[in-house]
Amino acid sequence: MSKKIILKGTTENLKPAITLILGIHQMLEGLDLGAGGDRDSEAHPDRRFRPQIRLHFLQDTDFNKGSNAPGYHGERRVPGRLTWRLMNETSETITLGELTRIGQQIKQIFGANNGYVWQKGKELYTYADWDRGYQMQILARSASQAQDLVTKILSLQGHTPTWKYMTKGENLDRASRYPETPVTKTILGKSVTMPKTRPNVEVRFTYADARIHKLLEPVVIYDQTNKKVGALVR
Repeated sequence: MSKKIILKGTTENLKPAITLILGIHQMLEGLDLGAGGDRDSEAHPDRRFRPQIRLHFLQDTDFNKGSNAPGYHGERRVPGRLTWRLMNETSETITLGELTRIGQQIKQIFGANNGYVWQKGKELYTYADWDRGYQMQILARSASQAQDLVTKILSLQGHTPTWKYMTKGENLDRASRYPETPVTKTILGKSVTMPKTRPNVEVRFTYADARIHKLLEPVVIYDQTNKKVGALVR
């Protein structure tokens, strides 16, 4: 079976469609659904070497490890990640001063009140404005919260959203496709809890880092947890 998908249309029409397909592909592979990554550079080569800013979130309340034994998939603390690229910078032009400035802005917007809480849900929203560095896939419970996240992220670069770039991916039977009641299976004679797909869960902002081309390790630009060594902003 061919792994190629052939799409036809104008560039503006294809951008949100490609973003949605990439998000679904990540979901099927069991990867964390964030706001871009290395795959977006394959679809838009000009983005490949641009610095990438990443916001990290983690479930921190009402966490239950479940009944799983080590070595099996099961209940895990739910993560979240949202990313975008700085299209006006390269690995050779970006400075620690600029990363520190971005870290200060992230602290003000996402670090307030012990960390921004993202209510992840079953609805998949995409925001694709590639020319300005955005290719986001956001799981949320409503369009309003997805828009709130997009608005806050864009404000870090002084941008305002253009909502024609936002798309909603719809499943006709979300309750069956993404059930809230955990599914259990019997493995080696034991009942094992399977991880939920698109759970309704709150994840809290924890830290932000930057991936710079040719650097092996990301640069931590703001740490809400005070656990990251060498963070530019605390």
